[in-house]
Amino acid sequence: MAAGKVSDAEARFDALRRRVGLVAAPVVFIGLLLTPMPGLSEEAHSLAAISAMTVLLWVTEAIPLPAAALLGPALAAVFGVTSPKEALAAFADPLIFLFMGGFMLAAALSRHRFDRRAALWLIARPVVAGSPARAMIAIASISFVFSMWISNTATTAMLIPVALGLHGTMLAVLPKDEETRSKLHRFSGGMCLALAYSASLGGSATPIGTGPNVIAVGMLEAKTGARIDFLEWMSFGLPTATVMTVLVVWGTLRYFPAPVRRVEGLMDEVRRQLGELGPVTAAEIRTLFVFAIAVVGWLTPSFSKLFLGPEHPFAVWTKGHLAEGVVALVCACLLFFVPSGARSKPGERLLDWEDAQKMDWGTLFLLGGGLALGRMTFQTGLAEAVGRGILESAGPIVQSPLGLTAAAVLLVVFLTEVTSNTATTSMMLPVLIGIAQASGFDSTATAVAVTLAASYAFMLPVSTPPNAMAYGTQMIRLDAMVRFGFRLDLLGFVVLMLAVIGILPFVLG
Repeated sequence: MAAGKVSDAEARFDALRRRVGLVAAPVVFIGLLLTPMPGLSEEAHSLAAISAMTVLLWVTEAIPLPAAALLGPALAAVFGVTSPKEALAAFADPLIFLFMGGFMLAAALSRHRFDRRAALWLIARPVVAGSPARAMIAIASISFVFSMWISNTATTAMLIPVALGLHGTMLAVLPKDEETRSKLHRFSGGMCLALAYSASLGGSATPIGTGPNVIAVGMLEAKTGARIDFLEWMSFGLPTATVMTVLVVWGTLRYFPAPVRRVEGLMDEVRRQLGELGPVTAAEIRTLFVFAIAVVGWLTPSFSKLFLGPEHPFAVWTKGHLAEGVVALVCACLLFFVPSGARSKPGERLLDWEDAQKMDWGTLFLLGGGLALGRMTFQTGLAEAVGRGILESAGPIVQSPLGLTAAAVLLVVFLTEVTSNTATTSMMLPVLIGIAQASGFDSTATAVAVTLAASYAFMLPVSTPPNAMAYGTQMIRLDAMVRFGFRLDLLGFVVLMLAVIGILPFVLG
């Protein structure tokens, strides 16, 4: 779906922003290349220039975001940061194929109109009562709860079609004037962001919710002997994530307000449209069954580890063989085998290649470029140098446990905007644990807070896979996402620090 029509002032600002980016990005790139950077290797120096230019191109949209994502790794290979094979390897990362499989599953759900049926069913609930705002709250809440147990990316892939179906239903009912449609597009874009952000926050609430949490638990036990069990993590992570999600939804409703408080006649229109859809078709049931297989595949490794223990043979097997991207691909390909069951279309499958190839390839390239640059920042030592430099420049601030935690949380909140949260956690935790131990501090509180901060990335499409999926709906302007996300980053820092002061001491004793 296209974004809503922009005003003349917004169009002029966009044109100016792009012109500035076309000039500033090359200037910054050349300037950083020519500026001496003591302490950095030649590869890290070159990568710093390439990364700065790429971020500028992303923020200003001087060229299409996917093109900028492709340019960064290509230049890294040209300037010898890494080999061409390594530079481009991220575009074949299993996470890319999780996206691809998720897009195909969503395409099949949409093709057979299950996404529309699910959206209509959601709107028809008495608690929603025709209110777009309540519908947003419902979708964000579902996203939050699901992502506590399954992949944030899988949760977002599951719910984006529902949000888009809700948008389509309201579009059919609301007045046809341009102003109302523009407001609806803005609201629907905000709804997609709310569900993406809720997925990231829900993942921070449990030890198995996202990769950084697992890394933190293992690293703390290995390096400090501190063992955080499931309940202890949730005692801190769940209330913190819940408060932040409430603030995210509240902020989204203020920044992306609903076009009307209540859509008059929406319930009647919903019932009418549900009637037009008729009973659930065989194609819907079969597509939903394939989707359910994917969800079970995504859940099995986490739950087998939780209930059987990480050393159980079945848990070990699922971890090694049921990678999320592999599950998504197998189930996506299964759609091309299973007949739709439609009597009027004998031989039709649940999905054909004509529909599959309409997926948002640009989002895949955007995510691949972000992954590639993120990996190289760690491989070259650039990320560690930046992290240490910022912490050292903080001076007296990091001479106390609370000061170190505050500086580290703020650093990670913004560092994870342009790097993988898993990679950020893997790199920063050893550095921070070492600094804390050298200073005689207990590193547990700092490590846990920093791990949660790695999930608080709200500014850019490349920050997290859920962000990329939400941006891929093409209903969100990048400048609006950056402005709103920056405010949420600062709000997240405050929430985390209040939780460090008010909750964590009681949890960790």
